[in-house]
Amino acid sequence: MPALLDPRRTVAAVVAVAMSAALITFALIVSDSFRSQLTADARASVGEADAVVLVDPRDTTADGRLSGQAVQEASQADGAAAVRLYTEGNVSVRHHGGLSDTSAIVLDVPEPTGGTELVQGRLPERTGEIAVSPSFLQHEEELGAGTGTTVGSTITLASGDPDSEQTSTATTSTATIVGVVQPGAEITRNDPNGISHIFATAEEQAELGLSQDPAVLYVTAQPGTSAGELVATLTRAVTAVQPGVEVYTASDIITMRAQNAGATSSNALNLLQLITPVCAVVAGIVIATTFTTLVARQTRQVGLLRCVGATRRQVLASVLRTATLTGLAGSVAGAAAGTGLAALVINSGVIEGVGTGHLTVSWRSLALAVLIGTVVTLVSVLRPAYQATRVSPLVALTGEAAGSGSPRRRRRLATVSGAAVIVLGLGLLWGGATWRALQVLVTGAVVVVLGVMVLLPTLVTRVSRLAEALSGGPRRPVLQLATRNLARNPRRSAATAASLLVCVAVAAAMATGVSVFTASWGSYVTSRSPVDIIVGDLATDQDAEAVTAQVQAVEGVETAVAVPSLDVQMTSASAEVDEDVDDQTVTVIATDQEAVSPVLRSLEVLEDLDDHTLVLESVYEIPDGTQVTLTGPEGSADLTVRVNPGASEALVTPAVAKQLAGDAPTASTLWVRASGEITDQAPAAAVREALEGTGLYVADFMESRSGLTDEVVQVAAAVGAMLVFTLLIALSGMASTTSMSVLERTREIGVLRATGTQRAEVRSLFVSEGVLTALLGGGIGLVLGCGVGVAGAAALLNNGEGSPLSVPVWLAPGLLIILLAAAAVGVLASLRPAGAASRVPPVQALAVD
Repeated sequence: MPALLDPRRTVAAVVAVAMSAALITFALIVSDSFRSQLTADARASVGEADAVVLVDPRDTTADGRLSGQAVQEASQADGAAAVRLYTEGNVSVRHHGGLSDTSAIVLDVPEPTGGTELVQGRLPERTGEIAVSPSFLQHEEELGAGTGTTVGSTITLASGDPDSEQTSTATTSTATIVGVVQPGAEITRNDPNGISHIFATAEEQAELGLSQDPAVLYVTAQPGTSAGELVATLTRAVTAVQPGVEVYTASDIITMRAQNAGATSSNALNLLQLITPVCAVVAGIVIATTFTTLVARQTRQVGLLRCVGATRRQVLASVLRTATLTGLAGSVAGAAAGTGLAALVINSGVIEGVGTGHLTVSWRSLALAVLIGTVVTLVSVLRPAYQATRVSPLVALTGEAAGSGSPRRRRRLATVSGAAVIVLGLGLLWGGATWRALQVLVTGAVVVVLGVMVLLPTLVTRVSRLAEALSGGPRRPVLQLATRNLARNPRRSAATAASLLVCVAVAAAMATGVSVFTASWGSYVTSRSPVDIIVGDLATDQDAEAVTAQVQAVEGVETAVAVPSLDVQMTSASAEVDEDVDDQTVTVIATDQEAVSPVLRSLEVLEDLDDHTLVLESVYEIPDGTQVTLTGPEGSADLTVRVNPGASEALVTPAVAKQLAGDAPTASTLWVRASGEITDQAPAAAVREALEGTGLYVADFMESRSGLTDEVVQVAAAVGAMLVFTLLIALSGMASTTSMSVLERTREIGVLRATGTQRAEVRSLFVSEGVLTALLGGGIGLVLGCGVGVAGAAALLNNGEGSPLSVPVWLAPGLLIILLAAAAVGVLASLRPAGAASRVPPVQALAVD
């Protein structure tokens, strides 16, 4: 049986499949290349070793170290040719002013070979000198520690992890940074780009009290000894002297390290994982719409085939054969295009860490992309193919299809079914937001979209009638006729609008969800860190007024206030207070509410402050309402603790401070408020530069807010990229559907032209229909997306500490842009078909049977 459908009219479906397959291929190749890069780094860390010996992380007795006897046994094990020792230590970087200590990995001073490069300065040569990695400097800058840590800066190091319980007794050392070294994967078992590394001589490590026992042994096998045999002999030899030891083959370690490094994938991969399924769904809708229209145009031909003996199975096979060819052609073309795009992007170095040498193009990726594209095509065509098999031979004889029930009854059933599905989806959305279950929320969103799809033909009819009533009737005949044409064939209009509905709904959900979450969380963070910049450790002999004036003169600083600070002893008789917390020295700030109010972004921190309270942050682990006694140099005060997350310092009133310190001079801390955006880190950098050499620390609390801005920028890029891909697919489908609509309405166009309708009016008619269809799909998608986005933001906020929902004013322009982009697709898709319709000669049109 010959192909039923004209391949030339399946261009829209081919384009949709090709674009979807191209993106799938691109995502698979980039993902494979990313994994190749991770595997290459993991392999470099192992070197030429065949087996790896390390301490079981669950064994706390060995502190992650291999004993000297274990090293000796491994060196003398049968089949071991050579043993390479890997030693690393863990230190804390001490910061002033209450800033949290950070951790870093200490390695021996490396040779600048392979991937290891001396970026700046020189290598350490003696005690008191260290080199650091670029990631170390980046982390210090993000924390806001010091006055700009760089080569020549002096930092304080303490042995052990900052979260360890032994930090108070840790050995400390002051070291000067003499160089910056970019570590290669061959010298560390950790992420060379994400983990802070410090490189120190053996003397400096001894000064810090770091152990020189190795953490890992890399063992090379003798010729003729397999990795499995070496692992077996090492396990017997080493575990006999140190039971908590594990031995792996080098390939196992490479796999584990690559998996651990890939647990947090790049932003590019996250973006692709989001865009790819959306594009596949939109492509499926376009394919289904295209084939539905094609089948409808071939109804008479199908009827003739049935009259001459064609079975339903043969009709079905004919449609599916055309669909298979369409899917294969589009998928192969898309796979080729996706491969070229992936090679271009990876070779350009746009994706961080993935270079030309990591480009991985496998036949599995290409085959999977072709398979997915073909399967999506076949699944999308099943319903149109089934409709083709239901065509009666009577069509060929009478030109009319046999009725299959009341159209009004079918519409009523679809309306009731769609409404019921929507109600179910809304219930799941509400439950997901209330129960903080994102999986339930996403399921609800999908169910709502499915319900709207079922209800869409009815919505098209209702909205078209409303648009006709609002169009001005006879005063705007083109618009009136356009609205009637949409209502005349609601199924086709709904199918055309469906692809735009999905595009806009996903984009609006992303934009709304992230914008509402960011604005709400930003307000929450601002209330918890109401001071933009803190300048600390002004001694009693320093001129606080002069420093305040100096800071206020810095560009970007709105105002600054010096607040007195003093060290006092805090005790409590409460049994709920931990012994380690009780009887400790606390730095309290004498806070004059009237003086500091112009500096604070939020006044919530001052709500509970009076002469009888001590405002503390929850980090002190003292329950709210606890009675404590503060003892200062001149007196004591009994106060009630009020826990406030926005209190970065312990706060008391000036009256309480005077009761504790009398009239003696006290140290001071500067609270600074920046002008302009609350996420701009430039003022803090300018303050550091102005105070360089004074020994004062500058803490930047605006960095945590800037991370939210970065998230908005990344999501905006994701929304933009997704819109471009999906709208292009929708554009091709809408243009094809409109072109076929022009062919079907040739007689109607001829009548319009014969009765005096001008070409410009014919063009306006089809463009108006395209814009109305696009606005219908885009408008419904916008409403759905906004609802899902707000529900998602509510679920995320409730899943954390929570904050009231806040809708930013800049969300409205973004949503308007999304809707205008959908309307632009309607215009672009209609231009060429509208031009073709306007050129139809009236005589030729009237001659059409």
